[in-house]
Amino acid sequence: MNPIISSSMWVLLPNEVRYRIRAIFNIPKSGATEVNDGRVVSDGTTYEDLKLLTTEKMQKYLVDDSSDFHKLFDKVVAKVNDELYPKKIVEVKAPVIGMNEGVTIVIDPVAVPEKKKRGRPSKKHV
Repeated sequence: MNPIISSSMWVLLPNEVRYRIRAIFNIPKSGATEVNDGRVVSDGTTYEDLKLLTTEKMQKYLVDDSSDFHKLFDKVVAKVNDELYPKKIVEVKAPVIGMNEGVTIVIDPVAVPEKKKRGRPSKKHV
């Protein structure tokens, strides 16, 4: 028997990632969305639906010979995240002591929070 992920582990993934994995591996959504106390318990993907996500399909998608289901699933999630949220590459041309070239910095857009405005909004005179 092929190991599968639990529905609670599946729901922890971001919605866009779940949708993309469902599209890549042709996983149907045959159940109803379940919400308990304002928390999503199931997005409609049932245990039977998740059985279609097999080690062989993930190996073919990743071109990887690994047989560990959970490692392959982590790689699939990482690959889908990279496709959906590409990292920005910023070229910095600043003088660095001992170097003749600039430094390339990779910025993860998820890790950089937006600067929040502080204080009271200004009054607008009409």
